[in-house]
Amino acid sequence: MGNVLLPLWAECPMLTRLVVVGYPVMSLGFQMISSAGLEWLVTDLFDNSLHSLKSFRLWTLLWGPFYQPLSSGMAFLMIMFEMYMSMAYFPWREKEMGSFLFLLWMFLINAATTLAYLSIMFCFATYYHGTWNEMRYMYQPMKGLWPLVMVSLTLNSLSDPDGSTSFWGLMMIPNKWYPIALVAFFSLLNGMKIQWSIACAVAIGYAYPKLRLERCLPSRTKADRLEQRCCAHGRCGFLERLTKASWVPASSTSGSGASADTGGGWGFWGGSSEESPAPSSSGGRGGNFTAFAGSGNRLGEASVPLAPATASDELATRGTEMQPPGPLPDGV
Repeated sequence: MGNVLLPLWAECPMLTRLVVVGYPVMSLGFQMISSAGLEWLVTDLFDNSLHSLKSFRLWTLLWGPFYQPLSSGMAFLMIMFEMYMSMAYFPWREKEMGSFLFLLWMFLINAATTLAYLSIMFCFATYYHGTWNEMRYMYQPMKGLWPLVMVSLTLNSLSDPDGSTSFWGLMMIPNKWYPIALVAFFSLLNGMKIQWSIACAVAIGYAYPKLRLERCLPSRTKADRLEQRCCAHGRCGFLERLTKASWVPASSTSGSGASADTGGGWGFWGGSSEESPAPSSSGGRGGNFTAFAGSGNRLGEASVPLAPATASDELATRGTEMQPPGPLPDGV
């Protein structure tokens, strides 16, 4: 597991590391606060349901999804998986946009997906008016990092619509339909029930070029000026020392986010994308990432191969070192 997570962690800039670590820590901390009788505080800060919107708690649209109640062991496992996918999909966007603009972009996507999700909840609440189900949909919030992850995944898939992606080696799915296939897959896992938060995130991803949401973000020049005023030379020394990662200043990026939409079509669920661009040596883009790919190691084996014991083994190693790795065994 370490040979998968450590390379991803090493590529994460400062803000991505804060999100990956802060998400479970904050969820656990506020869960304890809620259990201590301060549930109203957690509700006021993070509840982004229709009831909260009627009370004009608009700030919950921005950071409400960053809190996920730890209601069960399965919820904890899903948080771990969300952390893994965040390490896979967030670094390249932060490096393209800069840390400050990436933070604003996350708030923007949270607000857009939450409003789309609440629109569907409003339709259900209206349909079930006067019944218990009306209250159920009125108090149903959107939680978790999955919407942010799915928007990033959709943007990557649409950056190469003519390519195709392998779904666990079972079938090749065209990139332009790959996010929809994932929504269907998650719905199947959920007992043939649509997960509306994921469906709304994919819809936002498909509509992203038409909506032009990045017009709501400040320009790279304005972001750079604000960073220079708030941080020493556009850097955040304390947070950099805390996370052991660098803040990505807006002045060091190629654009304010428009160029961040041209990722490399990552694979997902063990998939790999065809016709993907060559991986960059800088590691700043997501095009060379394929989730659950690689030759793999059994538990307890070293990630670095041992030196050959004999001269004949060395010759055999030299003869095969340029060959591509074989397919993963079943079950890996």
